[in-house]
Amino acid sequence: MTWAHRYIGLGIGVVFLLLFLIGTIAWIRNKDPGKPFWGLLAAGQGALVLQAVVGIILFLMGGRRPILHYTYGAFPVLVLVAAHLFSRRLKGIEWTAFTIAGLFIFGLQLRGFMTGF
Repeated sequence: MTWAHRYIGLGIGVVFLLLFLIGTIAWIRNKDPGKPFWGLLAAGQGALVLQAVVGIILFLMGGRRPILHYTYGAFPVLVLVAAHLFSRRLKGIEWTAFTIAGLFIFGLQLRGFMTGF
C-alpha cells in the first residue's frame, strides 16, 4: 500500500504542476485556460482525496512518518479550500486562484514526498 501512496503523491504533484503551467500560459496569453484546466483540477482534487484515504489507512496500520510529512499532506487541502473561497471574488478569472494554488500544492507535495523517506 505504501507504493500506492507514493505514486499517487507523485501524480498529484505532476497534476498540480501542469495546472500551474496551463494557468500561467493562459495568463500570459490573456485567455481563459478552458475545459482541460477544470478537468485537471477535478482530477487533482479527486486524487488528493484518494491520497488522504490511503495515507490514513497506512497510518492506522502502524505506518509512522515525521510530523512534517502529515503537515505537508494536510496543507494542500487547506490551499484548495482557500482557492475555492477566494475564486468566488474573481468573476471571470476564477481560474487564477487555482493557478496559484497549483504552484503551492506542487511544492507541498514535493516537500511531503521528500519527508516521507
